[in-house]
Amino acid sequence: MDFGLIKSAAKQRPRTFTDLLHVTKLPRKTLNLRLRELCAGGVLIKDGHFYRLNGFSNDNQNRNFAKGLSNAFQNKKLRASLMLIALALFSCGSGYVLALFTSLPSVPIIHEPEVIGNFTMVLKVNGVADLYAWQVGVAYNSSQMRVLEITPGDFAGGDFPFFVNATDSVRNLLLIASSMRGDEEGKNGGGTLATITFGYYTEDYGIPKIASDQVFGTMLLNSKGEAIPIMESTLTLTSPEEP
Repeated sequence: MDFGLIKSAAKQRPRTFTDLLHVTKLPRKTLNLRLRELCAGGVLIKDGHFYRLNGFSNDNQNRNFAKGLSNAFQNKKLRASLMLIALALFSCGSGYVLALFTSLPSVPIIHEPEVIGNFTMVLKVNGVADLYAWQVGVAYNSSQMRVLEITPGDFAGGDFPFFVNATDSVRNLLLIASSMRGDEEGKNGGGTLATITFGYYTEDYGIPKIASDQVFGTMLLNSKGEAIPIMESTLTLTSPEEP
């Protein structure tokens, strides 16, 4: 039982003698004796002040993790999904970390202007074949408005299970991304990708537009992970009343 406690603790990560005392709850003399026996038998290796299982290495773990990622990215469909989703999630995560710092008492709280009205815009895709994943940047003036709500459209809902968005990736940019999963074929035709509701602070505001030259670009990918050409009419961002 003593040996099992020690090996279990050292299996998680290299441990100091003090760490092992706290984890195993063994008496100091007993632990010292058991460690000598395990080291003599080649089960444990003492590396400086640390005891680790023979063969345990953080480098080995990192190599296995990297190998797993490499194998995963050999799948073009998975690579396409991860590329789009990860960008948006990283943006959300970055914003969360930033929020932690800006919420400290020493940082003044910045109050957003009052929203005096709102309007809705519809993001549509037209005439595409085998659309498996997509990412669209929408440029807007954050000093004039803010994003209130984003709803997946009928072209994306259900068939595109991954639907994410972020407004803190780049200033004045809304990033929306979505993807199918598995070995499904992409979608054909056209339809609504998302409906976006903006709240404005002033009556004299500029109309948001699709951004194609931002840090996070606009792109469409097919089920093979290949880029789908985007023509002038492929993506549109209009009010619901417009055709």
